[in-house]
Amino acid sequence: MSVAQRAFAVALALAACRPAYTVQTPAAGAPCPESAPAASAAAPAPPASQGQAVSAYLAEHYTKREVRIPMRDGVHLHTAIYIPKDTSKTYPILLKRTPYSCSPYGADKFPERIGPSPIFLRAGYIFVDQDVRGAFMSEGEFVDMTPHLAQKSGPKDVDQSTDTYDTIAWLVAHVAANNGKVGLYGISYPGFYAAAGMIDPHPALAAVSPQAPIADWWYDDFHHHGAFFLPHTFNFFSSFGKPRPQPTTEWNRRFDHGTGDGYQFFLDAGPLKNLQERHLHGEIAFWNEMLEHPNRDEFWQKRDLLPHLRKVAPAVMVVGGLFDAEDLYGPLNIYRTVEHDNPGVYNILVMGPWGHGGWSRTEGERLGDIEFGAKTSLEYQERLELPFFEHFLKGVGAPPSGEAHLFDTGANGWHSFPAWPPQAGAKDMYFGKADR
Repeated sequence: MSVAQRAFAVALALAACRPAYTVQTPAAGAPCPESAPAASAAAPAPPASQGQAVSAYLAEHYTKREVRIPMRDGVHLHTAIYIPKDTSKTYPILLKRTPYSCSPYGADKFPERIGPSPIFLRAGYIFVDQDVRGAFMSEGEFVDMTPHLAQKSGPKDVDQSTDTYDTIAWLVAHVAANNGKVGLYGISYPGFYAAAGMIDPHPALAAVSPQAPIADWWYDDFHHHGAFFLPHTFNFFSSFGKPRPQPTTEWNRRFDHGTGDGYQFFLDAGPLKNLQERHLHGEIAFWNEMLEHPNRDEFWQKRDLLPHLRKVAPAVMVVGGLFDAEDLYGPLNIYRTVEHDNPGVYNILVMGPWGHGGWSRTEGERLGDIEFGAKTSLEYQERLELPFFEHFLKGVGAPPSGEAHLFDTGANGWHSFPAWPPQAGAKDMYFGKADR
C-alpha cells in the first residue's frame, strides 16, 4: 500500500469508528480629488451578488409552479417546480426533498441557489424542491429520521421511499417538457432523504447522489459512535425541534443563549434536566425521546437506514467531506452498504478535503489556514457531479470512471481508485542490516 493509500485508510478508519462562494474584492481605484464636485446623477447600483444573479436568471429563463402533490395516504406535499421557458426540447428533473424549507414561497419569487451546484443552472434541467411530510408548507406529521417500513400492507403504510415514489410518479405525469428521467440529491438531512428515497425506486429515478447523508443518528450528528454530542444536539433541536401545529412559511426562532461563550453556557447548565427545565420545557419531542433512550435500543435501531439499502436506484454517487465533523459515518457506510447489497448498481464514492457540505458552499481551495492548491469544489462539480447526472439523466458523455475518488491532502491532488478500499499488496520494509 502506498503512502497516499495508507493516509486515506487511516483518515477513513478514524471517521468510520451555508457560507457563500468566495468573491474577490477588486483593487481600490485612485482616490478622487478632494475638490471634485458632487455627482449630479444617482450613484450606480452595486453589482448583484451571485445569489441575486441566480435569482434573476431563474426569473428570466424559468417558469415557477407551486403545487401540492398527493401521497397515497391523502397527505399533500408542498412542491416548487422550476421549468425552463424554452420548451422546444425535453429536460430531466432534479429533485431535492428537504425539511429545511423550499423557500422562497410564491409563484413569482425565485431562490438564490438552485440545483446541486451553480453550473447546473444553465445545463438544462427542471428543478424541483419539496418540503417533506410535516415540514413547513407540507401536510402531515414530521417524524425525525423516518423509520423505513420493510413491509407495507396498504396505503397508510408510508415512509420516505413511498413519498419519493409518489412524488416522482406525479412529476413525470404532470410536469411539461420532462424527459421521463429523475435525479435525486441532497446534503446532510436532505442527503438522508435522498438515500431513503432511492429504496424501491420509481422506474423514472435514474440517478441519486446522497451527500453527507445521515445513516444512523447513533453514529452521525448527535451521537458520535454513541457518545452524546450535547452542544450540537441542543443547538439544533432547540429551534428545529419545536412543534409545527400547522403549515407555515416561517422558520422557528433561533435559541438565544444569552452569551457568545457557548462553552460557558453548557458548563453552567449542569445536568441535562436543567436544560429541560430552564429552556425546553418538554416541548421538543425528539429531545424527550433521546433522553428516554440513552442506549441503542429499538428506538435507534429502527432509524438505522443501512439494513434497508437494497433494491436501490440504478446509479448512486455518495459524497462526503474528509473533515466533516457532523456526518462522516453516513457517506462511508451508505457507500459500503450499497456496494455490498446491490450487485450491478453503478455506485461510486467521492471524498474531498471539505467540512460539512463544503463542496457546495465553498470553492474548496482551503480549510482554515490549510490551502489545497486548487478550487477542489469546482473540480468536483465539473469533473464528477455534473458528468454523473448528465450521463444517467441525459445519456450525454461518460460517467465518472473509477470506484472511488479521494483527495490527497498531503499531495494536493485527486486520486481515482478502481476499488475501495484499495487492494493492498505486500511491501518489504528494511530497518537496517540486523533486521533484514
